[in-house]
Amino acid sequence: MGVSAARAAVWAGAFLAISFGQDVKVSQSVEVAGLRVEGTQYLDPQAVLIASGLYLGQKIRIPGDDLASAVQKLWRQGIFGDVQILADSLTEKQVWLVIRVEERPRLSRYTFRGVNKTQSKELSEKIGLVRGTIFTETQRLNAQRTIRNYLQSKGYYQAQVSTQIDPDTGANSVKVLFLVKRGPRVKIDKIEILGLQANSPSWAKRKLKETKEHRFYRFWKRSRFQSNEFEQDQERLLNALRNKGFRDARLLSDSVWLVSPKRLRVRMELYEGRQYYFRTIRWEGNSVHDSATLSRILGIKRGDVYNPSLLEKRLQMDPNGNDVASLYLDDGYLFFRAEPVEHIVGEDSVDLTIRLFEGPQATNRRILVEGNDRTRDRVILREIRTLPGDKFSRSALIRSQRELLALGFFDQEKTQIVPLPEPSEGVVDLKYVMEERPSDQVFLQGGWGGRIRDANGNVIGGGLILTAGIRFNNFSFSRIGKKRAWRPLPTGDAQQLGLQIQLNGRGFQNYAINFLDPWFGGKKPNSFGISAYYSVQRAIFSDYYLSILGLSADLGRRLRFPDDFFRSYTTFSYRYYTAKNAFTLLGDRGTAFVNILSIRQAIERTSIDAPIYPRSGSSVVFSVEITPPWSYLMQGAYVPSRDALRLLEFHKWRADAQFYLRVAGNMVLAPRFRIGVLGRYNRELPFSPFERFFIGGDGIQGFNIDGREIIALRGYASPFIGPANGALAFSKFTLELRQPISLNPAATLWVHAFTEGGNAWGSLKALNPLLLKRSFGVGVRIFLPMFGLLGVDYGYGFDDARDPNGLPLGGSRFHFMIGQQL
Repeated sequence: MGVSAARAAVWAGAFLAISFGQDVKVSQSVEVAGLRVEGTQYLDPQAVLIASGLYLGQKIRIPGDDLASAVQKLWRQGIFGDVQILADSLTEKQVWLVIRVEERPRLSRYTFRGVNKTQSKELSEKIGLVRGTIFTETQRLNAQRTIRNYLQSKGYYQAQVSTQIDPDTGANSVKVLFLVKRGPRVKIDKIEILGLQANSPSWAKRKLKETKEHRFYRFWKRSRFQSNEFEQDQERLLNALRNKGFRDARLLSDSVWLVSPKRLRVRMELYEGRQYYFRTIRWEGNSVHDSATLSRILGIKRGDVYNPSLLEKRLQMDPNGNDVASLYLDDGYLFFRAEPVEHIVGEDSVDLTIRLFEGPQATNRRILVEGNDRTRDRVILREIRTLPGDKFSRSALIRSQRELLALGFFDQEKTQIVPLPEPSEGVVDLKYVMEERPSDQVFLQGGWGGRIRDANGNVIGGGLILTAGIRFNNFSFSRIGKKRAWRPLPTGDAQQLGLQIQLNGRGFQNYAINFLDPWFGGKKPNSFGISAYYSVQRAIFSDYYLSILGLSADLGRRLRFPDDFFRSYTTFSYRYYTAKNAFTLLGDRGTAFVNILSIRQAIERTSIDAPIYPRSGSSVVFSVEITPPWSYLMQGAYVPSRDALRLLEFHKWRADAQFYLRVAGNMVLAPRFRIGVLGRYNRELPFSPFERFFIGGDGIQGFNIDGREIIALRGYASPFIGPANGALAFSKFTLELRQPISLNPAATLWVHAFTEGGNAWGSLKALNPLLLKRSFGVGVRIFLPMFGLLGVDYGYGFDDARDPNGLPLGGSRFHFMIGQQL
């Protein structure tokens, strides 16, 4: 109880006793016949009565604890400056009470002096004061502490904060001015770490994540001191020592002092202790698996350095599932627990007794889905691997989450699976909590094609190349006839519908439409897709003309062997070309009509954990596209001069492998390798002028009308490396190190550094995957749901590469990309 509350309670009891004409030590019971509240300005008097706990007809003792308790209850509300309980009238059996309160002033406004506008805005969000509410002493002290911590986090170690409170024009209101003296920005001059014997101070300093000495070359990390971060760094350092076997490591003392107005020094004295080693490991309570199996999975042997983090990881915290807990959790033992008990033996050894509680196996009972506002339940349920009646399995949970995120409809950071166990019944309900994010995309691609070449290598145009399109990734064809489903289009079945247009004035036009159902028929994960497109390309200063009408159908299915990460895709396609003065490679200077009938078979294995910013897994694709060998099938009826273009034949092989390896935190190393070869059946016929490879630039310069495949190579400009009319083979290696800035699904942002190399060859004999044009650089990517992936890269190509006119293609280059992957 505060001083005013205690004084009010004693005074109220004394006043009532004296008014009754008796000694205050004589306690009598009276009935509360009346209650009245005085002094309220903003508060409801009835609310004050309720908070006091007093009510009409209540029997209280005077003197006694009843009135003191009422005063305490009101005082604890924190909204009164003073509380008194008075007797308005008093008889032998009844009392009429008056509760007199004084409300604390209300905050009308608050301002800052000594900080700029940006800092004022940030501080307003941090201190959390609300205008019109009661302003208490606790709020004042908390606000000052928050402001001081904020300034110290910016390097103002000597920041001082005071408060000036003045009455405002409103009734019982005050205005608050926070007076800030930032002082000079202070940096850490030196960090002294004492007491280490087996470990060096430099090693210890590297374990301090946020507390760093000032160095002119460390531009990516400020040297500032903040007490909260310093305490966390101390704990990180002690954990690092314990993980190296120094089990008894502890902090003896620490001190921070100024050595100059702009420099401070930090000193820590540690007790390092002995280095400990694991000795004997015994298992207790295991009946499902024998001790030898558990020890093999644990992977800790006699004589290994004591490491509690490794022990915890091998027992139950390995994200890859290579731990003891996964052995049980994947077999239904949801209630499994492992408790290691340490025994110190001798001077430097630790014996472990690992006590297991295996518990009963749990069965999945119900599967619950929550948060899917647009996507239908059946789309989610068909992707999950945890079925009702199956034994509980943690690996099935992880795989289910991976498959759901691969849809691209849900927030990667907020998707979670919540087990709701019923131990008494041996069952568990699994709740899939989702949060949908925008998945449809409006994409724009732009590039400046300095010189656009035809299939013969002749310049036919150039300028700005624009691509616009829209892709609905969660379309529902079955709900087209339902009016309520048009918001603005029917959604929910995970089908894809895309429309695209690409223009370069009259020189080039392309129109495309495609549709894909990933679960065609709704019963099995077999996909079916169809697409159609029409393109036309005209020369600006000649009678060059090339048009194409293309149709394709795609069938995909999930494989079970070697594992169910594999998928098979079979594509049947037909392309009809009309070409005029387009392919001198075949000696045809007139009009030609080209038919390409092909089948493409691809085997893909994708195990990435997320579609936008993968942190683990891989994506490997091997494909081959073939046309019928018309020259052998038709034999004597095949006339090369007539049929070489009319019935085109080729075979095309591609391999693309990309891996994602988590380095530290969310930092990811992403190596990638690609290779492609275009071949022919009949050595007496020239290679196909279609389906060739073009490497260089940012990947969006040039047109894809002749089936060309454009492979970006940062650090080199277009026109492309290799033959002007396209290459028969290419290879490319890429290594990227990515660091996310924001993983918010509304705007996923990351930066990366890269090195890559690639080359293209006009002859299969000249193919050498290790003879590459190399480059390195840095870049940034941002993914916006409506526009896809946007980015810019700076690359430097340091190998000699020249265009057909002898001009260099390498050197310093900026590359901009919209809606595509490089």
